[in-house]
Amino acid sequence: MAEQKKKILIVDDDVFLLDMYAMKFNQNNFEVNTATDGADAIEKLKGGFIPDVILLDVIMPKMDGFEMLQQIND
Repeated sequence: MAEQKKKILIVDDDVFLLDMYAMKFNQNNFEVNTATDGADAIEKLKGGFIPDVILLDVIMPKMDGFEMLQQIND
């Protein structure tokens, strides 16, 4: 039986870095979901995506990584 892929949520406002990380993790057998800011990431989490790992940029417009972490922990 095949091992289930680990899920990762990558949050970054730099689209080049976001695409690069997503490609690398996909190549290494991760199920990747991406978001361009903290608010978008929270919506994905509320929508039912449950990642094993979150790779989070801390300096972003709209909602930065620190604000996102605060909302997740509340």
